[in-house]
Formats: sequence, structure tokens, C-alpha cells
Amino acid sequence: MEKFREMVKANNAKYGFVYREWMWEAHLLVVHKIAMELCGIYPEADRELVEALVWFHDFGKPIDEENEREVTRTEGPKTMRECGFGEDFVSKVLRYWELMEQKNEIDIRTCPIEVQIISSADGCSHLVGVFYASWFRDYAGQPLVEIQKMVKEKMEKDWNRKIVLPEARQAFDQRYLHAKELFGEFPKRFI
Repeated sequence: MEKFREMVKANNAKYGFVYREWMWEAHLLVVHKIAMELCGIYPEADRELVEALVWFHDFGKPIDEENEREVTRTEGPKTMRECGFGEDFVSKVLRYWELMEQKNEIDIRTCPIEVQIISSADGCSHLVGVFYASWFRDYAGQPLVEIQKMVKEKMEKDWNRKIVLPEARQAFDQRYLHAKELFGEFPKRFI
């Protein structure tokens, strides 16, 4: 696992990767921390599988962001095999990642607990640090209201389709409400 983790870390540090400044520390390490905390709540989850999914889920992004899913599908398993993972384990990681990627087509709550954990951890991590804030840099030439609309749509998809575990939703509820304010949706009352 350590070898795979270090290869993912090196990929995310590559010059030219637009998110290299924050992807490792402000996203992947946060996903890992949340996922491991959720494994503590769900001891039946396979921790090794969850950890592999943490490092695997965005594997293709720093290599080819336009084709990240296909790169993850092809290069991720190849790299895992090079790191010594067995074929059955690699196939399971790929299959569970594919389930996670179907969040708009299926109810993630019906998937194995490891998929629910990685999906929830990934969605929650977007409410931490610079994930959503980076959109203001990435789309700096567009009107503020358009950026807010894009981010809000992504955030709502994460909240409603990715963050499925009740403990994650409860722990991140206040962050979600605060983020909604940042993107233009204010509460009826402040006091």
C-alpha cells in the first residue's frame, strides 16, 4: 500500500498538474482521514480496500484530466499490479470505484460499505479546505454568479448523491450550510 500511495503522491506533484498545489494535502489526505474515521464507525469494512480506494479514486486526474476516468480505469490497475497487489484485489478496487462513479445512476446507499465510505469521504472532503475555492481561480474569467452556480450544482450533487453515510452527513452538516452561504444561498434568519 505504501508504494502505491507514494506513486499517487508523486503523480499529484507533477509540474503541469493544475491542482498540484493542494490535491495531495487538502484533498487526498483529507479523504484518507475521513475514510479511516468512517472505518472506525463501520468495523465490518475492509480497511485495506478502503485505503486502496482512497489512493485510486482520482488516479487519472493528474495524468490526463480530460480523460481521467479512462486513465484511472487503465493505468490505475496497472500501477496497482506493479506495486504487488493481486489480481482479485485490483479487480475489486476497480469494480468498487466504478460503483462510486455511478453516483448519478445508482443509489450509493445500496452499494457495499466500502463504496459508501469512499464516496462519503470524497464528498465530505470537498467541504474542507480549498476544493470549492479553487473553482474561483479556475474560472476567474467568468462572472461570479456563474461560478457560484457551478459550484453549488457540484456541492448539491455531492451532498445528495455522494455523502450517503448518516454519520458523515451529521458531522458535515454545518460545513455544508456554511458552504451554501458562500455560494449565494442565505438562511432565512441569521439570529
